[in-house]
Amino acid sequence: MRRLSALFLLATLLSGCASMQRLAASAIASPRLQFEKATVTALDLDGTTVVLDFTLENPNDIAFRVAGATWRLDVEGSRLGEGELPGGVTLPSRGKAPFAVTVRLRWADLARLTEQVRRQAEVAYRVAGVIRVETPIGVLELPYRHEGRLPVPRLPALRLAGASVDVNSFTELELELTLDVENTNGFMLPGATLRFDVLLNGVPVATGREATLQPLGAGGEARLRLPIRVSLLGAGRALSTIHGSSELRLRGAIRAGGLERPVDLKMEVGKR
Repeated sequence: MRRLSALFLLATLLSGCASMQRLAASAIASPRLQFEKATVTALDLDGTTVVLDFTLENPNDIAFRVAGATWRLDVEGSRLGEGELPGGVTLPSRGKAPFAVTVRLRWADLARLTEQVRRQAEVAYRVAGVIRVETPIGVLELPYRHEGRLPVPRLPALRLAGASVDVNSFTELELELTLDVENTNGFMLPGATLRFDVLLNGVPVATGREATLQPLGAGGEARLRLPIRVSLLGAGRALSTIHGSSELRLRGAIRAGGLERPVDLKMEVGKR
């Protein structure tokens, strides 16, 4: 008889707790989430940083605490990253509080996408996730989603402005290449590295060469001279092709930060 009474009392208490929980849940209104703006706070050759600003509004008479947030980044429909952000923001009773979701996109991660996408001037992105708010009835998750487009920085534009070929001696060939360099971005470019081979009338005369491009201001232009000495013995078949005008070709790649682009420049040159 005592056991039955204890079981009845326990059932009554559990029923009362469930009722209290339902009553508490009905008394707590879910905070409201308002998207304010998306801002690109950094744009360089390593990547870009996007900050999503939200306003959290608490319609309840008690204060809540933001526990944190999650984010997922998709670019051109492909998942490039996901993670979590800390909270710590207090949401006052009957008040509002700002909350920011910061996401960093590295251009090197675009290597997972197709060559066509990496060559676009802009890419479509989507950031989605939830903002978690601690309440007396547990953690509430407020979903968010934002879509937009981001400009992709461009590596310096290169043009062969001049080139000449000179036979200095019986054993050495001297090439002098002049490159025009232009920064078409609206921000300063850091230094870049140009790795290249040189071909004369289709014959390689210099391979595995490297040059450093100095930092260049927004919209700036510069001229780079590349003196290259080549052994005639190593040039081989190129020796027989420099009697008149010749086609000089610079082929390789330019790289800065997380971006890389192939380079293939051609020019008709004559013997000095």
